[in-house]
Amino acid sequence: STQSTWGFPVRARPHRNPLADDIVEHPACPGEVPWSQYYPGSFANGSEDMVRFVDVGCAYGGLLVQLAVLYPETLMMGMEIREKVATFTQSRITDLRKSSIAHHYNNVWVVRNNVMKYFPNYIRKGQLQKLFFCFPDPHVKRRNHKRRIISPSLVPEYAYAMASGGRVYIISDVEELYEWMARYLAECPLFVRLDAEEMESDPIIPLISSTSEDARRTSKKGLSKYYAIFRRV
Repeated sequence: STQSTWGFPVRARPHRNPLADDIVEHPACPGEVPWSQYYPGSFANGSEDMVRFVDVGCAYGGLLVQLAVLYPETLMMGMEIREKVATFTQSRITDLRKSSIAHHYNNVWVVRNNVMKYFPNYIRKGQLQKLFFCFPDPHVKRRNHKRRIISPSLVPEYAYAMASGGRVYIISDVEELYEWMARYLAECPLFVRLDAEEMESDPIIPLISSTSEDARRTSKKGLSKYYAIFRRV
């Protein structure tokens, strides 16, 4: 697909098989991640700095660069499986660090990662305050449902990574996928779904529904967006 419509002139396949045997370079554990390289000015010796927000399948970073400004003291990371897209987004963040006057963007970075295989290689127990799944690949064919980024086997990993009170955000323009994600999160006793009033008071809801490239694509096509928030018990 060509993203030049949104000002991102990178051609990349819109779908990847996360269960394929191709090798994605990854650290053996969170302690081996070069955090100080990713986040200039953070992770000095003895510091307790830690990534608190993760955007899974962040694509070109549309949501992340907005969150970075809204939460300037919070370190956040995007994880993107497509190498070309991850590389482009890293360049985008590097350029913002050099050129932006309004914000330093040292609190945001993107890595290429297959979250279905290597999420715990980056994230420790109880580390995250917010975890985003925005417009993930629906893998529509029934035989490909095992490739979906939220599944009964993966939800416990996400619960492990979330701090008590942390929030998981899901949004999709595919109603069946949205219901699938919401069902498996709701079936986990470690997550509680927020009611409509709680959800609408969350300042991030307008961002997940409007700032990412997929959110803008969906708006342009006039498609519905289905979203929910789950709180870690």
